[in-house]
This record gives sequence, structure tokens and C-alpha cells, in this order.
Amino acid sequence: MIDGLIEGLSNIVDPVLLGLMFLGVLIGIFVGFLPAVSGLLGTALMLPAIVGMKPLMALPFLLALHAVSYTGGSMTAILVNIPGTGPNAATLIDGFPMTQKGQAGRAMGAAIASSSLGGMLSVVFALIFIPIVIPLVRLLYSAEMFFIIIMGLSFLAVLAGSSPIKGLMAGGLGLLFSFVGFQSTTGIPRFTFGSVFLLDQLNIIAVVIGLFALPELIDLATRRKTIALCESAGIGGWTDVWEGVKDVFRHFGVFLRGTVVGYIIGVIPGVGAETAPFVAYGQAKQASKHPEKFGTGIVEGVIAPESANNAKEAGALLTTLAFGVPGSAVMAILLGAFFLVGIVPGPEMLTDNLGLSFTMLLGIAVANVMAGIVCLAFAPFATRITKVHPDYLFPVILVLGLTGAFAAGAQILNLAVVVWFGVMGFFMNRFHYSKPAFLLGFVLGMLFEHYFWHALNLQGPFFFMRPVSLLIILAIVLIFVIKPLKAHFRRASRKRPITEA
Repeated sequence: MIDGLIEGLSNIVDPVLLGLMFLGVLIGIFVGFLPAVSGLLGTALMLPAIVGMKPLMALPFLLALHAVSYTGGSMTAILVNIPGTGPNAATLIDGFPMTQKGQAGRAMGAAIASSSLGGMLSVVFALIFIPIVIPLVRLLYSAEMFFIIIMGLSFLAVLAGSSPIKGLMAGGLGLLFSFVGFQSTTGIPRFTFGSVFLLDQLNIIAVVIGLFALPELIDLATRRKTIALCESAGIGGWTDVWEGVKDVFRHFGVFLRGTVVGYIIGVIPGVGAETAPFVAYGQAKQASKHPEKFGTGIVEGVIAPESANNAKEAGALLTTLAFGVPGSAVMAILLGAFFLVGIVPGPEMLTDNLGLSFTMLLGIAVANVMAGIVCLAFAPFATRITKVHPDYLFPVILVLGLTGAFAAGAQILNLAVVVWFGVMGFFMNRFHYSKPAFLLGFVLGMLFEHYFWHALNLQGPFFFMRPVSLLIILAIVLIFVIKPLKAHFRRASRKRPITEA
């Protein structure tokens, strides 16, 4: 444990790695700041750049990019009432009213400081809990990992929000597409329709760019408006921004609770991205002495969701490292990045590759420090970037995306995959099917099959009878039955007073 931490500390101070991470931070802030883009898309677009890189350089670079995208997204939410990323939607509830009241600088200072400090504090939580996770990981074999993957898939319905059936359908479709190509243990081709190109499975880079990038770019181009859809006043000077930073320490209880909520929710696969900020916001409102002021433009309403936004990433990363189960849609993309650089996520990441795991966790903390400094420095000038016209933005992102898809394996047919999944993503948006659920199914499908066949070959058909496996199966059952049981008892409690009356 200590040796791994020392190795991580020595790795993270490498000047080359720090330079790569700083580049990732700049890209992450930029893509998070633009509502047409996101950390999800930015991470996907950068996947081709890591091909051929060492894991020690590639993975912290992508983590730095993603971990700070929410910090950039908070600026757009505050300035123009448009969340730069989905989870920043909770920030605009009080952030934009603060702008309307002439307190945009203060709101931005509070958002930047709380998100950066929350990201750093969550890494401390992750480092504290690693000694607890490592003994647990050593109890896990192929059978247990198979059921953990099943548990991850059980959150498909959660990713769909108000449409759990659509979430399950989207996840099932993702599973189906993950089975295209050679079967890993028997070598039998499936769903290739005679195409040699499909024998090697669908390329995750092409799938992600098509599914997420193309629909958003089409929407940006058809609006024919600048990204800043509304005019807003100036954000104030350095004094106002610094006042927001001090607000985080004035309301430290709100900040700390938001960070804890974000970290805990981030650990749960498939739940954290949009859920954590709203739960933190609701918890802050519930605990406040003046809950009626929330939504009218108070700084606590900015601190709570933003502290949860970045805090959830360390929790999601720990889940991804330990169990190979992505804690969010972006972690699903990062899971694909692990395979691209020759790393298989799972229990070995907290035993044999502990130094790399510590490097990535510490990288999140360092990236948040960098992002805080950069964003605070440029906060007074941030409004100008949101007014870039789509005529300039659209072709740049489109060319970058198509080039990245082609570069992934140097296959021209990857462009056809981009178009196919772009059309699919468009219709999924139109009919409200969850694309993150699809991606979760697509990525976990590969691990699902891998662990199933290993468990079957090593432990026989009764691999599910192992004690730890039975505990995980019980947890999966509880995930499915707790919510209906709560609803049943709630209805029963409502009927009882009527009957007594």
C-alpha cells in the first residue's frame, strides 16, 4: 500500500506527465465550457491520441481532461443559463439568477473553488478507502466478477431516468452490438454477415464518436445560432470572483456534505453523472435554515452541486479500477481506453498495478488544482468563448471526429460505423432512449462474456454457489426489489388513515 502510494507520488511529479495533464486540463475546460461539446465527447475525441502511448501517460491525460470538464461547464451554466455538461444543470438553478443580480463573478468563483476543492477532497476519500477495498478485491474470482458485471448492468434502468424500460432496451441493444465479431474463447464469428471488417469487433472510438458527437453537431448546425443563446451582463472583476472563493469556506458545511454525497454516489455504477449534483443540491436545501431562498440566486445553491460534480469522479474511478465496472458514461469510455493501452481493469489494478492506480487518483487531484488556477485566472474573460459561431465550430469538431475514427485502426469503414451510430444516436435522442445506457451495455458486454466463460471453465456450472457470489446475487436482487417494496408500503400507509377514518 505505502509502496504503491510512493510510486504514485514519484510518477505524478514527472514533468512530461504534468505537461500532458495540463494539456488535458485545458482541453477539458474548453470542451466543458461549450454546450455543443462535453467532457464525454472531448474524452472520446482524444482516444485516438493515446494509441501507442504508455498507460502511465495516456490514462492520467484522459482523466485530467474529463475530471475538469464540469468546472468549465459550470461557467456556461452561470453566464448564459445553459449547462456546459448535463450534470451542470443543477448549477444554473441558482447560478444564473446570481448573474441576473449582478453577482456572476461571485457565482463563478464559488463554482470553480467548490468543484476543484471537491475533486481534491474526494481523492483523499478514495485513498482512505483503498485499504478497505484491497482485501475485498482479493476475495473476488471470475465468478464474483461476472456477478459484479451483472450488478453494473442492473443500473441500466437508472441511467434512463424516468424511462427504465427504455434504458433496459438501450442497454440490451448495446450488449447485442458488443457481441459482434469473434467469440473470445471459441473463435466463432458472430453477427458479421460475411464481413471481414466486423470480425475484429466494432471499434469503441467510432461507436462513441458516432453515438454522441454527430447528433450534437447536427443540432448545433441546424440551430444557426451562436453557442451563447442569450445576452448576459459582464461577470465582474477579480474582487467578485475572489469573494465567491471565500464563500466556499464561509459555507464549508454545505461544501463538505456535497463532496461526501458526490463521492458516495460516484462509487455506484451508472448512477453518479447527473444524479449526484441534484442530490447534493436537494440535501443542501433540506439542511438550510432558509430553504425558500434556493432558486432565487444564493451561493449555497452553487456550492452544493459543484462540490458533488467533481467529487463523484474519484469514486467512479475507484469502482472502475477495482471491479472493471464503469461508474459513469465517461468511465465507460475510459474503460475502453484501458483496453487500447493494454491494461485490463479489475482486481489486478489494486494489487499488481497499484502504482498506476495511485497515479491516476493523484492525477485527479493535481488536475483539479490546475483547473482551479486556470479557471480563476480567466474567469473575467470567459463570456467571449461562448459566442463562437457554429459556422466555425461545426467543421472543426466534425473533421476532428472523423479523423479520429479513421485513425483508430486505419480502417476507412470506421467512418461508416460513425455514420451508422450517428443515425442511431439521432433517433435515440428523438425517442428518448438513453445513450449512456447503450454505451454501458456495449462496454460491459465484452467483460460480461469474458468473465462468464472463465467462471464456467474454471469453476464449473455451479460457480454461482460460492459464498461471495451468493452475497452479490442477493445485492442484485435487492436492487430490483427495494424500490417496488418502498412504493408498496408507501401506498399502504396512505390507505391506512382512510380505512381508519
